[in-house]
Amino acid sequence: MYNHILIGFDGSEDSVKALERAAQFYALNRDCKITVAHVIEQHINNMAAYNYTYPVVPSINGGMNPSPIPLPENELPPEIQETSRHSTILDHAKSFLMSQGVPAEFESLDGKPVNDDLCEFASEQDVDLIIVGNSGKGALQKLLEGSVSEKVMKKAEMDVLIVK
Repeated sequence: MYNHILIGFDGSEDSVKALERAAQFYALNRDCKITVAHVIEQHINNMAAYNYTYPVVPSINGGMNPSPIPLPENELPPEIQETSRHSTILDHAKSFLMSQGVPAEFESLDGKPVNDDLCEFASEQDVDLIIVGNSGKGALQKLLEGSVSEKVMKKAEMDVLIVK
């Protein structure tokens, strides 16, 4: 039986199926540790982009201070909007697993390609099973870049389950 399962989650329908399968494994072995990882491309997770979260407004003593009111998401730079979307993706995974009574840890990993980060993280964390969905990309992107799940299967040192 598996002791530590890593789910590669991108919010796609197949990655939700990966969560479902992890919940099934957890039902068989409640001592199993579950980790859900979502990879954020490096250019998106740029900490400098957080400087744009608050508008700068004049203060009463003449200086410029950040406003205490965040900008609406549609007024944020694309980098921040994308980072927010990634947080929402993990929130969906959290909600689903909580509804199933499955305790889990959640990680946002920085980098590209996704398969490298996922496999490296799995090795560092002593994961013995990676579960990924069969497809999270559009057909054109998959044709041009190849399938992340296939790359994970080839690169991983541990068992990989690809869910359809």
